[in-house]
Order: sequence, then C-alpha cells, then structure tokens
Amino acid sequence: MPKSANPPSPRRAALNLLLAAACAACQADPYASQIIAARLTPDPAGCRLNAEIDYNLSPESKTALRKGVPLAWNLIIRIDKSGWLFKRAIREQHAAYLLQYNALLNQYELKSPNLRQTMFQTLNAALNDMSRLQLLLDGGQPCRPEDGGDEEYRLALRLEFDRDMLPAPLRPETYLNPQWFLSSDWFLWTISK
Repeated sequence: MPKSANPPSPRRAALNLLLAAACAACQADPYASQIIAARLTPDPAGCRLNAEIDYNLSPESKTALRKGVPLAWNLIIRIDKSGWLFKRAIREQHAAYLLQYNALLNQYELKSPNLRQTMFQTLNAALNDMSRLQLLLDGGQPCRPEDGGDEEYRLALRLEFDRDMLPAPLRPETYLNPQWFLSSDWFLWTISK
C-alpha cells in the first residue's frame, strides 16, 4: 500500500508563506535606479560631488515618457556625522532632474540640477548624460568640517522618483505597479580625512 503524503500543517503553511513574502521583499526592484559610485572632491568653490548612477527605466515608464509624460527624480545629498547613539545630518541638499520627450522635435529634453537644459536625439543618450553627475554642493563649505577631529563623516545619497510630477490619473498606479518603483536605495560612503 503506497504511503500518502501528509498535508502540511497550518503552522508550516503559514511559516512557508511568511518566508516566501520575506524573500520577495528582500529582492531588489528590477527597475530601481542604482547609485554605483560617489565621491566628494575639494573644489576652490567648496565641495564637488561626482557620482555614477544607473537608471533602469521599465517598459511602462518608457512608454509613458514617449507619450509625453515627464519623469522626474530628486537626488538627496546628505553629509552625516556619526554620533555615539545616532547620526546627525550636518548638510543636506536636493537636486532635481526632469526628463521629457518633445514630440514636435522628436527629441528628449533633460533639465538637470546645474540649471542646464539639454536636448538629445535618443533616450540612451539622455540617460547616459544623467548617469554622470558632477555637482558643486551649496554653501562653499569644505567636504569635511575642518574641526571634525576623529569623528566619522559619511556621504549619503538617494535618488527618489518624484511621483507628484506625474499626471494625477497615473499616480495611484505608480504606488502599486513595480514597473514604477524607480527610486534607489541609500548609498553610503565614508568621507576620508
């Protein structure tokens, strides 16, 4: 007589479901932007941020862009000072990007944080330009406070996709559809002395 398989207990089924949900949550969004590298370099006018960013646009966001929907990102730049219990932001700056398709000219228009407006023949050319960031930080302060002593300072960067710039009927879908999860995770880099 063949052995019949015992059905999983409710406890085991709940544990398997919880484990599957945890694994799904840990996976990176395939269309999320990614900050690959970043560093601060001294500049006569203060501090310059150089970063390399990978924009992974989904097919749905590319279609919306081609139909005239502008896509916007906000780069959050922070310099944090490590403390005993918590870290404290000593400098924060935001830089906005706007990418849109101009159907009349059949070109992509990029408005970047340097108040520069550039036209590109292809989407790849616009994304390549966006991926190489060189930005002078506001304030004219050095990259690392001179009286910092042995304190540890970190550069924290995050690229947020700005859903508020989308047309109102499209916004609810962007919170539920993974093809619109275009923001990056935090990128941390220790500022050397």
